[in-house]
Amino acid sequence: MTDIAPNSRRSLLLGLLAGTGLAASARGAAPAPEFLGLDGWLNTTEPLTLAGLRGKVVLVDFWTYSCINCRRTVPYLNRWQAEYGGAGLQVVGIHTPEFGFERARPNVAAAIREFGIRYPVGQDNAFRTWRAWNNRAWPAFYLLDRDGRIVLLREGEGHATELEAAIRGLLGLPGAPAHRGDDPDLSGIRSPEIYFGGKHPTPQDRAQSPRRGEGAYAFASSGPRLDQYQLDGRWAREEEALVLRSATGGLRLRFSAAKLHLVASAPAPQSLTLRVDGGEPRRLVIDRPTLYTLLDGEAYGEHLLEFTAEAPGLALYSATFG
Repeated sequence: MTDIAPNSRRSLLLGLLAGTGLAASARGAAPAPEFLGLDGWLNTTEPLTLAGLRGKVVLVDFWTYSCINCRRTVPYLNRWQAEYGGAGLQVVGIHTPEFGFERARPNVAAAIREFGIRYPVGQDNAFRTWRAWNNRAWPAFYLLDRDGRIVLLREGEGHATELEAAIRGLLGLPGAPAHRGDDPDLSGIRSPEIYFGGKHPTPQDRAQSPRRGEGAYAFASSGPRLDQYQLDGRWAREEEALVLRSATGGLRLRFSAAKLHLVASAPAPQSLTLRVDGGEPRRLVIDRPTLYTLLDGEAYGEHLLEFTAEAPGLALYSATFG
């Protein structure tokens, strides 16, 4: 596991996937592996290879579309491709899915359109390129020189200024980057990422006797503690998600941050009724599987979010903070 702050990236031990936890940074300036076993490319008419990119400075970004940490990097990746492409930079996205729905090409294509991504993206559904590169985090950035050697690896957010300076250096461009403010200040976040499915440990209130499979739950009068949640209604805990089985249901989550993002889906568009800290209710429609912003505040602190759903089938995958 990396030692960078958990709110600056999603991480996944390679040991869970390939039996090794070797840190890629140990390779130094070793030649980069090829792109292996990809399920196709988007935003390009021809598949890319590192051999074919030799002579260019290449920035490889491992990402997945429901990850807020990945989404926040897209604006400057697009800008770098536009500003430095003519000087010899090629940004390449490798989309390696965390959740099953991120394997579907239409879902990835829709996200690329939504984010306005303008560089090629390869689909790494089987994690073959992830394993070949000994990658372990979303996002992770590998900067390659014109000879195809990895000269810089950075995991997570917070490295835009350093990466841009390194890109300019490899391209032989004088001066320092003109842009500032690409890296968000995440120091005010106190809550870790929360997963709802059975694949990870759950911070559901222990008084509710959380379990795999289907169970009926009811809100407690006291509400959840910090970084815990409570359920109301009948829910099924599957491998990746909690799925609402009853006609209505709800969730209470106490967290410390300014923003709350929920990875969720519904079989048909359905409206959630949201309240934050007991305030006025508002509505949010959940439909296709993606990341939804439930709270987009500026003030960091402890908050209680409550929502109710009015139809079965709502699936909750994870909650992340900003």
